[in-house]
Amino acid sequence: MANEARNGLARCIRTRDVGARMIRAAHQAGVRRLAMEALPWPAPDTPGPIVAIPPIPDRGGYLAQPDMRRLITAALELGWSLWAYEAVFDITAQTDPAQTLSMEFTNWREREHAGNLCRVRAAAPAEPLLVWCGNGHACKQEDSDWVPMGWQFRALSGTDPFVIDQTMSVTFEGQPQPWVQALLASLGGTLAAHGGTAGILRDQAPAPLNSWPGVDAVIVSTENSLT
Repeated sequence: MANEARNGLARCIRTRDVGARMIRAAHQAGVRRLAMEALPWPAPDTPGPIVAIPPIPDRGGYLAQPDMRRLITAALELGWSLWAYEAVFDITAQTDPAQTLSMEFTNWREREHAGNLCRVRAAAPAEPLLVWCGNGHACKQEDSDWVPMGWQFRALSGTDPFVIDQTMSVTFEGQPQPWVQALLASLGGTLAAHGGTAGILRDQAPAPLNSWPGVDAVIVSTENSLT
């Protein structure tokens, strides 16, 4: 499981460009399936396979963004199949916006994500699967009342997914946090040697990355703005 960083339609393009690199690396390891939170279901109760890039929605959204389309194209050009796993729910003019922001709804959606991924996995249990999500969904650790998809998937499937986090250095609030600035300064030489972006296993990472919750590896970068 790996994530992109986003806030509404603003996103860190670097995280999607790195995602395309992950797909090419995963292909060398034998992966041929990509499950994506942003994909629409091709038919009721049918998560896939999706073998062509979805048309750009009239309403815009993630699938209209060129960096997202590059990510999807990277998988399709390698002959991968795509799979949807978003929770199915209708938002109408009568829907109370507060409902979809509640923790009850959030945890329901996380459970639906995990259950849908279990279905995708069960359809071909011997085939590896790369899961692409936004922000913290893949986290394998509960946080107060929030129970993320990664934790739910592990509990439902009995499989401990390998989770890569790309969000830790991303600037969500307009200015990087002081500890992020200090970390990037300390890793300046290493990041420069790797084109500005590098990944490391959490257990081998310096503090505070070695205690980043619910993940197995982190990606640190000098490209952290939301666009």
